Amino acid sequence: MGTLENQPPACYNLTMSFFVSLGIVILAMLIMACLQLQPGVFSLFYHYASGKYSKARTSDITLFFILGAETSAACLFLCSYYIADFLFLYKFRPETSFFAWIIAGALLALAIMSIFCYFRPGPGTKLFIPRRCAQNLDSHARTASSRSDAFALGALSGICELPFTLPLYIVTSIEIMEMTVEFFPSNLLTILYIVIPTIPLFITRWKFQLGHNLANIQRSRVKDKNFTRIILSLIYTAIAVLFIYFRILA
Repeated sequence: MGTLENQPPACYNLTMSFFVSLGIVILAMLIMACLQLQPGVFSLFYHYASGKYSKARTSDITLFFILGAETSAACLFLCSYYIADFLFLYKFRPETSFFAWIIAGALLALAIMSIFCYFRPGPGTKLFIPRRCAQNLDSHARTASSRSDAFALGALSGICELPFTLPLYIVTSIEIMEMTVEFFPSNLLTILYIVIPTIPLFITRWKFQLGHNLANIQRSRVKDKNFTRIILSLIYTAIAVLFIYFRILA
C-alpha cells in the first residue's frame, strides 16, 4: 500500500513526458539554427546576386532561397516522421529499443564530430561536406539567376546538411508523436520546427540590406567558429542524454 502511495500520479508522468519532449524539440531547433551550411551558401548567393541585379530583384530571389530551404526541411521532416512511425508505431516497445539505441548513438557521434569534424582544419569556415559538393554549391550560387534556381539552391543546401540533421528529424518526429494533443497542438510545433531554423537566413539577409558585405559576415562567422563547435556538441549531447534516460531506460 505504501508503495502505491509513493508512486507519482499518472497526470504527473504525462506532464513530465510532455516537457521532456518539448525540451528535446526546442534543443533540436537550436541546433538547426546554429548549423552553418545554409547561412554560408545563402551569404554567397546574396553576395553574387547583389553584384548582378537590382536591390529589388536580389531581395525577391533570395526570399525564394529561404522558401526552398523551408520546403526541403518540411519534406525531410515528413519522411522522418514516417520512418519513426514505421520503426516505433507511435510508442516505444521492447523490440524497438535497438533502433532507439542506434539513434542515440548517432546523436553522441555527432556531438563528437561537431568538435573535430564540423569545420575543416585551418583558417576560415570550410565545412564538413566533400569538396566537390562545396564546389557545386558555390557554382550554383554564382549562376542562380531565377526564382526557381534560388528555390532549388535553398533545397539543395538543406539536403547537403543531412548528415548532421537526419537524427534530429527522427528524434523530433518521435517526440512530437509522444506528445499529447491536449497539452500542445503538435501541428503548430511542427511548423515552428521548420520555420525557426530559417531565422539565421533572414538575419543574414537583413545584414546585407543594412550594408554589410560578405567579408564582414564571414569575419563574424570565423570569430564564432569555436563557440559554434562547443554549442553544437553540448546540445547534441544533451538531446542524446535526455533521449536515453527518458525514452530508452525509462
